[in-house]
Amino acid sequence: MLRAGDLLLASPGMHDSIFDRTIIHVFDHGPHGSMGLVLNRPTPITVSAALPQFAELAQPDLLYVGGPVEEGTALVLVEPVDPATDTLHHLHNGVGLLDLSEEAPLDGIQRLRVYTGYTGWGPGQLDAEMERGAWITAPCEPDDIWTRDRGEQAWATVLRRQGGLTSFLRDYPDQPWLN
Repeated sequence: MLRAGDLLLASPGMHDSIFDRTIIHVFDHGPHGSMGLVLNRPTPITVSAALPQFAELAQPDLLYVGGPVEEGTALVLVEPVDPATDTLHHLHNGVGLLDLSEEAPLDGIQRLRVYTGYTGWGPGQLDAEMERGAWITAPCEPDDIWTRDRGEQAWATVLRRQGGLTSFLRDYPDQPWLN
């Protein structure tokens, strides 16, 4: 059963999709819908160029694609010094989202990543996709959030950790119909 704070891994069959071999950190999941951020899609755009006020704490200094919903909207994922802070939204696994509608104080933040857009599903939509086998759920580990691995490499690392038959999916070919 999926819970806020878990990871969603795109099943290998999601070809030609913006979610192909993605890892999504789920921040909210319930009867009202679901929301998360794609963790493994950096862009070539630097945070220094796009939002210089966050550059000093950005690790790495790259803007990430968080998903196809509201592209162009910045979301800032932060790791606070004090994990008991109540100033962040959707706090799970020691990270949360900074509220950019207020003056965002950066003291008390260890590191951050800046995302453009997010992933979102309406009521029941994600559950239906999971029933069809589109997503694999996995517990989140801190290294998953801050990995410097990109794209398929990060996806394969999390799949490998799952063990059993799921771990073999990491070697699923991009175009199995060509084999």
